[in-house]
Amino acid sequence: MINEYIRQYTEESIPDIHQVGRRFYQIAPETYKIMQAASKRLNREPENAGLYLGEIKGKHFRPGFPLLDLLGKMSEKKVVIDDKAEWLFLCGRDIFGKSIVKANVKTGPALITNKRDEVLGTGNVLNLKNKNKTAIKNIIDRGDLLRREMNKKSKL
Repeated sequence: MINEYIRQYTEESIPDIHQVGRRFYQIAPETYKIMQAASKRLNREPENAGLYLGEIKGKHFRPGFPLLDLLGKMSEKKVVIDDKAEWLFLCGRDIFGKSIVKANVKTGPALITNKRDEVLGTGNVLNLKNKNKTAIKNIIDRGDLLRREMNKKSKL
């Protein structure tokens, strides 16, 4: 499942990916061997292991930001947005065409970055031609985790 997700952005592969339960991690081979031995001795899977890359939620793969950062170094499927749109995107908003500085993608999934090439999240490129309409639908952004935590606190 994770490899299908990665292929949306690059043909390159990420080494040492291992699935632990519903989660995926990048784990150095030496560490993985030790982890397997410990799991057998303890008769249970570890809670965390290595660099968290994402997890399966229902029938879908939900990427972690370390994976998106890795993809940002490997992929050319990026859209660069301006400073104002950066803040709005991090607040969960979609992107209008007038906010796009540069796009290497005409349609489909793309990594959304700021002018410093920092990955802010992912989006689905819809229409780059009309400057006053939604050009990119926000799929996931770095502000998502904060919004989920705030919702949990407000329900308490």
